[in-house]
Amino acid sequence: MITGIQVSSLRPLLKTPQQVSEAFAKMAQMGCTTVQLQWIDFSVSPRQIADALAASGLRSVSTQDFYTVVMENLDYFIELNRLCASQWLCVSRIPEQYRSAQGLVQFAAQLDALDDRLHASGLRLCFHPTAPDYALTDGLCPVHVLMTRTRRPLQLCLDLYHVHKAGLSMADWIEQYAGRICMVHFKDYRRMPDGTQALVPAGQGEINWAPAVAACLKTGVPYGFVEQETWSRDPFDCLREAQSWLNDACRTALRQA
Repeated sequence: MITGIQVSSLRPLLKTPQQVSEAFAKMAQMGCTTVQLQWIDFSVSPRQIADALAASGLRSVSTQDFYTVVMENLDYFIELNRLCASQWLCVSRIPEQYRSAQGLVQFAAQLDALDDRLHASGLRLCFHPTAPDYALTDGLCPVHVLMTRTRRPLQLCLDLYHVHKAGLSMADWIEQYAGRICMVHFKDYRRMPDGTQALVPAGQGEINWAPAVAACLKTGVPYGFVEQETWSRDPFDCLREAQSWLNDACRTALRQA
């Protein structure tokens, strides 16, 4: 599994072309080679993002945003993928109006239409469920419905933090959809004394990652991205530590296989 960084982790630092260039350079300097692009300010053009990637030596394999945001800016995302040579366009979260049995069928049809448009542009579609997307709707798991109702086999960007947050087994989901998971996200948390939860570098929180990492390697998940959208110290240090942990965890899982 190739490891990398979901750049949504750096959203406050991705508002100008200079900030984007500096962030990409810092990620490359700390050993990152592969990224997933999300939440770069729309004022930074696809060409500027692609140039910053090329200058840093980073490779993007996917872009991502909420389904509604992607549909409102579809030409932008197609162009960004084209210029960055990304393979995947990832959409996240089931919109509220589709949270019923009939709505899920309609949403699957919407994903089919989007997939057709992307296929014509040489791109592939994947879906990133959030924790509420796993909650039963009329007795059905919405994610399972989408995985069975789309014409082409729908691919998953499986955010393991959200699977865990939904109270489900990360390893079970990885194994159930083996071959249909194009990438996973590793994001961690720790409970604070006041009862709230704070994100921490992956591997430094409360989630038991070993079964999930082993399942990723067993099933051949191609990409694993660390992610942390909020932080209480230098975000680059957090991402460096998270990626180092993930690389170590993969090596440990391989030795134990």
